[in-house]
Amino acid sequence: MTGIGQKFGHGLALALCFGAISACQSAVETTEQPAPDSATTTEQPTIDEPATDSPDEASGSTDSSASTTATPPGTAGAVETAAFEPEPIPPLPAECADPKTQMAMTTCAAAEYERADTQLNNVYRAVKTSVSANQADQLIVAEQAWLDFRDINCDFVASQYAGGSIEPMIYNDCMTRLTSDRTAVLEQTVTTTASLEVVDRELNAAYQELQTYLISAEQEHLTDAQLAWLDYRDAHCTFAGGNTNACLAQLTDIRTKQLEVQLESRSL
Repeated sequence: MTGIGQKFGHGLALALCFGAISACQSAVETTEQPAPDSATTTEQPTIDEPATDSPDEASGSTDSSASTTATPPGTAGAVETAAFEPEPIPPLPAECADPKTQMAMTTCAAAEYERADTQLNNVYRAVKTSVSANQADQLIVAEQAWLDFRDINCDFVASQYAGGSIEPMIYNDCMTRLTSDRTAVLEQTVTTTASLEVVDRELNAAYQELQTYLISAEQEHLTDAQLAWLDYRDAHCTFAGGNTNACLAQLTDIRTKQLEVQLESRSL
């Protein structure tokens, strides 16, 4: 299967779109779907511009336990001038040392997410204060795209347990994982030694295999999450600049691992 990076003009064909965006948005009729193709010239789903409020509020997240993921951007192009004071990371409740009940585990999952979210907020603000006005604008766009992807993806992950007592815990676990991944990306602590071509093949293989375990509605939900991820990937690598292939490979490797977790869960 061909590569994800062709959207950037590197000649790598991606099997992550269905050739026309209308096909991505229609109900999936068969068990196996072709992956969304980032190389298609048809228009992908658009996302709203970041609101003047915080990107997290603009994302429409339904998790009431979440703190604000990103600081209010304010006027487009403006870099924060006030001294940056990181928020303290909230401690875990005492019961989280050894939760005994599902209610306790759900509470602790929400607390873990709050900690991860606070850490991301601190890193995001630190990065935003350290870049130019133009880069700050690009960072805001990338963060909004990530928030959209995060919410769609974690809704998909939790849907496996819809109506069950563990659904809120699974949702918060997903939010924590994606938030920690985003923090690592902004901190530039993510390293990938494999080439874009290699990690792209791995991503497509994981995506296609995961689709075989899903019913039609779930396949469509996963497709929506993958299209949102493509928007985030492109927006972040625009902000990051530098070696675009290295950025694409890093984010693709992270996304592959996220899909592999779902593949393991859905194949049980």
